[in-house]
Amino acid sequence: MASATLFAIFLLSAITFYPPSTTAQPVTDGEGNIVRNGGRFHIRPIYFGGGGGIERARTGDEGSPLSVVQSPFETDPGQPWIIRSLFKSQFIPEGRVSISYEYVELGDSVESNEWVAVKGQPEGTVVKVGYSNSVSGFFTIHRASFANSYKFQFCSTAGSCGNVGIVRDEAGNRILAIDQDTPFQFYLEQLPSEVSK
Repeated sequence: MASATLFAIFLLSAITFYPPSTTAQPVTDGEGNIVRNGGRFHIRPIYFGGGGGIERARTGDEGSPLSVVQSPFETDPGQPWIIRSLFKSQFIPEGRVSISYEYVELGDSVESNEWVAVKGQPEGTVVKVGYSNSVSGFFTIHRASFANSYKFQFCSTAGSCGNVGIVRDEAGNRILAIDQDTPFQFYLEQLPSEVSK
């Protein structure tokens, strides 16, 4: 009993003195510059030949562009995305983030402009914006295999995390989906107005 209590005290002290916000590495852009928390970025693939940056698109029978996809055009940087850490810091540390676009009125059915995970799609659990029946959880950002490259994961509140990768739907769209063996590896390209801040 005493050893269990000592272990619990040790764990509590470790969490208190070494919280993730102080030990996580700062996220950098493709050139190695530390990126600003809440900045605007293009999310660009590290591999050539498979498409361009990440953007919103209309897929299936959607009336608005609610799917998060990779542009089919290699030279297309995609749209700007706002990436925020929940920690109050000037930079984005690796870990939990919210990803959204600058709000544009899309109609009554759109409730949010943040990325969410949606189950029950033909491609599995996919990344969307503006869905109210999403999986409870959050996205995280982590270093990938190359310098200044990253990957996203989605972690459900049930405790499981899965890589965000690319799958094709029947129309050929390159959709971001959860629980993929091969993650979508990317670098962040800060918009010129963000670099000077």
